[in-house]
Amino acid sequence: MKSLRKQGIILFTILALVLVACGGDAAEEVVEETTPEVVETLDSPAVTTAQTVKTGVGVTSDPCPEAVGAFPTGADPSKGCIYLGLINDYTGPYGALGPALELGQRAFWLWANQSGGVGDYSVTIAEGGDAQYNPAKHLEVYNSMRDDVAALAMSLGTPQTLFILDELDKDNMIAAPMSWYSGYAFSAVDKGLIVEFGSSYCAQGMNALDWALASLPVDIKTIGIIGNAGDYGGDWAKGVEAAAEANGVTVAWSYLPPATEFDVAQAVGLMVTQPVDAYFPALGPTAMAQVAGGAFQQGITPIAMMAAPSFNDSFVREGFALAPLFTSGTMYVTAFTQPYEADTPGHAAMRATFDAVGQATGNLFVTAGWTSQYHLRDVLKAAIKGGDLTRAGIRRAAANVDVSSDQMMPTKNLGQEGGQTETYVGVPTADNLSGISTLAWPYTGPTAAAKDWSAGPVSYTHLRAHETGRNLVCRLLLE
Repeated sequence: MKSLRKQGIILFTILALVLVACGGDAAEEVVEETTPEVVETLDSPAVTTAQTVKTGVGVTSDPCPEAVGAFPTGADPSKGCIYLGLINDYTGPYGALGPALELGQRAFWLWANQSGGVGDYSVTIAEGGDAQYNPAKHLEVYNSMRDDVAALAMSLGTPQTLFILDELDKDNMIAAPMSWYSGYAFSAVDKGLIVEFGSSYCAQGMNALDWALASLPVDIKTIGIIGNAGDYGGDWAKGVEAAAEANGVTVAWSYLPPATEFDVAQAVGLMVTQPVDAYFPALGPTAMAQVAGGAFQQGITPIAMMAAPSFNDSFVREGFALAPLFTSGTMYVTAFTQPYEADTPGHAAMRATFDAVGQATGNLFVTAGWTSQYHLRDVLKAAIKGGDLTRAGIRRAAANVDVSSDQMMPTKNLGQEGGQTETYVGVPTADNLSGISTLAWPYTGPTAAAKDWSAGPVSYTHLRAHETGRNLVCRLLLE
């Protein structure tokens, strides 16, 4: 067993995860016999169970381990095992969020395995790796696991995922990206490679301004945008800008440097010297607290419409110096899914699972991690029905399959439908575990509703050209 040292997790406490490397000696074309049935192709997501199931890398006839570190897997000892990989950030700028995503993902598979698994298999997330939110490191971590797993439960970060896109394509390795980049929905070649969920930052940015204009008792005429350059802050900014243009709102300034060059003093300085009615931050939680706190010290408290990664539930807890600011009614949160307390069957199953392991945690990114795995589960089920659990078969299944999430997210046909636009809007509160009280879900404002998200002009080459093509999709969509 190997221990993973997760440093920098300063905003919440989770179980210490001592992860084991995945085992098994699966060959690429091992064949398992099942009950003979009529064989259909994966041209339809409604395939019936095949006569045989081919298996490949990351799939073993041996059972999954009972636990990965301190967290139980819920694996059925009478079933085989499907191993998933995980590329996370434990010590970089999103070290406060990455482990929460992972916790949600591991809890999901505990529940899924206890609920019957997928066919004749249980599923477990094997040893993860700390890519530190660095593209080169991301590739290094991927190389360390590419010969051992059937798919990736998480690839954290958009530039990082785009950086390894060629390798994913070469390996037929599908991935659930923990980023919400508008480009994922647009490349036909990518169908079946990226298992996305939730609306993009671009759509969320549109909805954030549309909702604020329609719902807040504030006359919003001028706005500012603060974020990290690239496919998070940049994608969000394009959406905000589109809504501003559609509504006759002036963007007074945008501050979008790379995350490694972000200067809190410069961001605060813009807010102080060029006051706006509202600002739209797409940051990490540490930078968000520093910017909001710095402006507050100067007496500046405009409306803040935060992209989801900007917020952490610790902002509203007793003892946090800025809790009165975050619960003052001037701060709002947009996100891609509803928080921990939502009334859906999926949320109920999630809460029951965490209660059973003594881990009541409402962090929004724990919920996002859980929700992200539904689509991956349905892809694996479709691959088994189609008789091909090799990575090529899994990818083929992901290109055309109906996926659902016990009402946590809208139902969609993965690989065939365009990007989703539904956005969650909430206000920070100290009254529940998530730290957010729901104001709107699912919300799609007039700006996003007017756009065609079902097709786009972006080629696979453009997606790969992450250094020069950032924001390409959202930008071309809006032109």
